[in-house]
Amino acid sequence: MKKRTAVWSVIIGGIMLFVSGSLVQAADKVNPYSDRDRMKTAKDSEDKLEKALKTGETKEFYRRELEKLGWQITSVNYDKPDYLEYEIVKGNDSYEVQIDFDKNSNKATKVDVTTNIWKTDETERALKDRKKVAYPNRTTPNPDRYSDRDRMKASKDSKDSLEKALKTGETKQFYRNELEKMGWKITSVNYDKPDYVEYEIVKGDDSYEVQIDIDKNSKKATKVDVTTNAWKTDATKQALKANDRSAARR
Repeated sequence: MKKRTAVWSVIIGGIMLFVSGSLVQAADKVNPYSDRDRMKTAKDSEDKLEKALKTGETKEFYRRELEKLGWQITSVNYDKPDYLEYEIVKGNDSYEVQIDFDKNSNKATKVDVTTNIWKTDETERALKDRKKVAYPNRTTPNPDRYSDRDRMKASKDSKDSLEKALKTGETKQFYRNELEKMGWKITSVNYDKPDYVEYEIVKGDDSYEVQIDIDKNSKKATKVDVTTNAWKTDATKQALKANDRSAARR
């Protein structure tokens, strides 16, 4: 009897790892694709990394320091006299390091670390394969496609417009219909609970995460957040790649 109970425990444990089409870490119930779940931990890591990458140093220091901290530099989006931008990977984490330099002293005046939303193919490959990669021998072609600094303003404008269209006080079905009416494809449902629903959506080369808090009694939304989609499911990535191929053929 004890053996059977143990077997059922393993099976149930395995089932608990899969919720709404996304893997979930059983210990802390964190969905690895949910920006809402992962953002706090990511923000803490960003802040620590920014402190370690202090200003007042030359370019060589930042490459050396990142490698010393165990980060792999997977892409160099920009390497200009006044600006350096890296995409970095360690384990299943990736960030973008943005460094402004004084042209006269060649020393950094500002260091920003951000969640890496628009990742290059090299960065995606490093996250998937978990293999050691060589330092890039060239800068990223078309870096404005991957640079968070370049894309963030346009993304924020689009995100704000989407939030206004997805007004509160509606039921779940309204949001599905409204997103599809506006040309967005729902590529993943990270959560679908009585009090919370979370979609990943794609249109063209843009992807967002729609986070909707629902009142359990009225079944209507009390809050709608739209965020840039930093942690994408494979289905979302595939939809973006398909749109890229389609755009290239036109």
